[in-house]
Amino acid sequence: MRRKLALQMIWVGIATSVAACGGAAVPQETLTAAQASVKGAEVGGANDDPKAQLHLKLANEQIEKAKKLIADGDNEEAARVIDRAQADADLALALAKQAKSLKEAKDADEQLGKLKKKLTQ
Repeated sequence: MRRKLALQMIWVGIATSVAACGGAAVPQETLTAAQASVKGAEVGGANDDPKAQLHLKLANEQIEKAKKLIADGDNEEAARVIDRAQADADLALALAKQAKSLKEAKDADEQLGKLKKKLTQ
């Protein structure tokens, strides 16, 4: 009986070790989504605003780091790095939109000022 229990415990230990070594699945779907977000930020004008451009650069660097981690089999760390890349890409797009909106508001304010000036002459 003791021998059977000992064998069962060994098998449980082996199964646990194998499961732990298997690691996380390759985060390909999230990597693709992060890459798409980077492209969206580029199209959205992130390269035209310095703050947005910085976060776009960070996102691209993190995507490259994640690819290396995946190649090395460290999928869990790659997933975390991809999450940061996604966040930076999203922030780059938001900053680009904000910069564009501020510029449009400034242009509209200038146009309004010109119209008021014409009306008072």
